[in-house]
Amino acid sequence: MDKPTDDTAWISCPPEDVEVPRRSENQNWTPSFWAILKFMCLFYHRVVVPRKRVCFSCSVDRFRKRSRAGVVKRPERYDAELDPLLVAHEYPDAGNEPHLWDVESRGEMSPLVAQPGPCPVCDALWWNRDGVTERYTEREIGNYCHVFAGVGRWNHRGSGALSSLLLLSALTLITYDIVNFMTQLWGQPDLILKLMKKMTLYIVLLVYPLLSLCSKLRSLLTSRTPSFQWASALNARYLVKQAQVLDIGNKGLPQKLFFLFCMATPLLTAVYRFLIFTVISGCGFRTTTILTSIVGIIFNQAFGLYLYLFHLLRVSFQRQFNLLTLYFRDHEGEERRCRGAFFSTVVDFHCFKGLVNLSIFVMFPAFVFAISSNLTYQYMLANSPCITQNPLNMNISHHNLRLAWSEIILSLGSYLVAIGGIQVDYVFNNFVTNLLHLRSSKHRIFWNTLIRDINHVTQDSYFYLVTIIFSFISIFLAFNFSSQDVTDLVVCNTTSFICV
Repeated sequence: MDKPTDDTAWISCPPEDVEVPRRSENQNWTPSFWAILKFMCLFYHRVVVPRKRVCFSCSVDRFRKRSRAGVVKRPERYDAELDPLLVAHEYPDAGNEPHLWDVESRGEMSPLVAQPGPCPVCDALWWNRDGVTERYTEREIGNYCHVFAGVGRWNHRGSGALSSLLLLSALTLITYDIVNFMTQLWGQPDLILKLMKKMTLYIVLLVYPLLSLCSKLRSLLTSRTPSFQWASALNARYLVKQAQVLDIGNKGLPQKLFFLFCMATPLLTAVYRFLIFTVISGCGFRTTTILTSIVGIIFNQAFGLYLYLFHLLRVSFQRQFNLLTLYFRDHEGEERRCRGAFFSTVVDFHCFKGLVNLSIFVMFPAFVFAISSNLTYQYMLANSPCITQNPLNMNISHHNLRLAWSEIILSLGSYLVAIGGIQVDYVFNNFVTNLLHLRSSKHRIFWNTLIRDINHVTQDSYFYLVTIIFSFISIFLAFNFSSQDVTDLVVCNTTSFICV
């Protein structure tokens, strides 16, 4: 069977007895995917699917031609044009090429599946779940840039400004709340444990809006933020490119049960918190309590979906590395082709890895301190007469402990399930192990060069060391509370404290 040349480009030409991978039956992606991007304020660019995707090598060639022609005159553009992540996700329509809606408005829409280009590495940027080069447009996947077409309303004009404004408002609200309870609890020895427990909760909730806003700054400032490469993982273009190998059009979101879990658990914990502050404590229903509960639900839902995005990206990279392994097997010895496809995937993976490492750096010390402080607080309850002798105070304290433990267990458990462990290095390590199994003596020079390149791009992370140091500090601070006066640390008038 000859390799097709009309509208698809297979990784290799399959035998006659093997079913040929076909074009996806349903390319219209599930609205749940676009709803997640909208709720998470991830839209920034007007177009999330570019007309063309160019590999880094072709981008460098095009940049050299433009430089010789005098098109690029500003030196500050050099870093932007030669940054692989910026080329892939910030400047996909570089070179003064018309955007998708401009092309269609003139009646020049290209075919739904364009002819494979001359560069096989550029074709690899459009792989679907079967490793088939399958180009698509925003109309096909359900996000066409017209307000009356499909679900294009998710990414309407002004979505970028709206997303940035909502994220900035969320950060302002969290900062105001932190300052508010800091002024109430700071400097009071009997409330220090309550202060630290609230801080751990707000640190976790602060992670996503802060990192997402950094992603918007990355898209806005481009080459002026070279240390924000990890922020491209929260770019809608990046997420769409990674989701294309998951067959969302036919199968929907991956791991739907985990998605429902990430949606339901924040809601249940928020309802439980609302019941503690209204019914169990006897404070009654008040406007401030209701508004605080609603805002808490929104922030908890955002954190749950943030963890689900981790899971979606992790699964997509596992699939992509499997396709890349088959690609190396079928094109063994073709160094330029294999190296180009390898580096395009690894650059995106290191972007995702950087985002995970930064999240670990912030969240894990907070988790460790929350566990230590709750253990300390639980032992203090048994030795505090003002709690044990008052049934209402005892009931409220126990419910607070159950709520705290449920939030810690659900959040930490969701993170471990989403990542499949503590870090995502194992995804890349499994890929390298598979390549070593494919290594043959027939193409020894090819494999030696490839292994050398792999060792070069394998980056050692110091986040483990920093996280461990902060975790030990958190443990020391939490258990050091036990050496203080228990009566002063425990809030004896629990009801009045909650109702304030």
